[in-house]
Amino acid sequence: MGRGLTLPRPPRSPPGVVPTPLAEASRAMAGDTTLSENYAFAGVFHVFDQHLDSAVRKVQFAHDERHLLACCSLDGTLSVCRLAPGPPAVLRRLRGHGAGVSDFAWSLSNDVLVSTSLDGTLRLWDPGDGRCIRRVPDPDGAALLCCAFQPLNNNLTVVGSARHMVRVVNISTGKAARGGTGRLPGRVLALCFDAPGRVLWAGDDRGSVSSFLCDPGTGRLTKASRVLVQAGGSITSLSARAWASREAPDPSLLVNACPDRLLLFRVVEDEGGSGAPGLRLRRSFPTRHREQPLRSCFCPLMSFRQGACVGEHWDGLGETGNGLGETGNGLGETGNGLGGSLLASGDAAGTVIVWRRQHA
Repeated sequence: MGRGLTLPRPPRSPPGVVPTPLAEASRAMAGDTTLSENYAFAGVFHVFDQHLDSAVRKVQFAHDERHLLACCSLDGTLSVCRLAPGPPAVLRRLRGHGAGVSDFAWSLSNDVLVSTSLDGTLRLWDPGDGRCIRRVPDPDGAALLCCAFQPLNNNLTVVGSARHMVRVVNISTGKAARGGTGRLPGRVLALCFDAPGRVLWAGDDRGSVSSFLCDPGTGRLTKASRVLVQAGGSITSLSARAWASREAPDPSLLVNACPDRLLLFRVVEDEGGSGAPGLRLRRSFPTRHREQPLRSCFCPLMSFRQGACVGEHWDGLGETGNGLGETGNGLGETGNGLGGSLLASGDAAGTVIVWRRQHA
């Protein structure tokens, strides 16, 4: 079941500070509506069932492509879906993995999809025709559990494995980047970069979040810090966000910590001048998180008058306050679907539901 959570309101601008154009634009997007109205996803836009009976592990809109959506499933396939123009449709199924697909990511230009699988391979796909461009086996033969593109160099992809390894792969050659490996205390379940592409965050199944400094040119990783977030738990999702406004200047990290927490951290620089990022807890939200991996992400609209919002999904049923019906587990993306008016979610039963924002 999904819900929207309101994060703490950013502090008021100091006297004389003029909000940035992006901040003014966000106010214009929000208009005079309340947060409840902005995030009232009250109706179903479309239901996709091509992965029925196998859990959908991730759903994500393409970058700046408001009508294009992809999802991956434990049935071993991925789907590329079109929401508009015309009736919603599955454009193609991407087949080739020998076991469940654990994660995927769009390249910045949307011309490549990368996917990781329990079969121990990373695959590159052409979403336009569904071809598998390259297959890259893990050198340890381990199941691959997550992946992320380097935002400043989409020739580099980072993968996390069941043998506790983080590895940077050059997707043009299929080879690991020199110096581009790191080790975590547990299985690597979640990866994300900060917006500048300088810091890689990694979460594991022992409740810790580690950071690495990443050279975007070479892919070399330097271990920076580790924080034990949830002793005895797992980090199932990470999402980084930096607000483009002087009204909300602090970079943030959103962390799903199994079994029962959604945590918002403020990212701070190390006072010793090493450049290693630190985490300071801003707020903790209780969640119902039992069996299935839970994902959360920041919502695209933001009203600086009232604070930021995040979206989450959990493996239970109950009241949400925003009109969403009954679904299983797995939040997709609250991103740019048709101008931010759609939210997509996937569940353990293999259903992908695209929700329509009531005041779109």
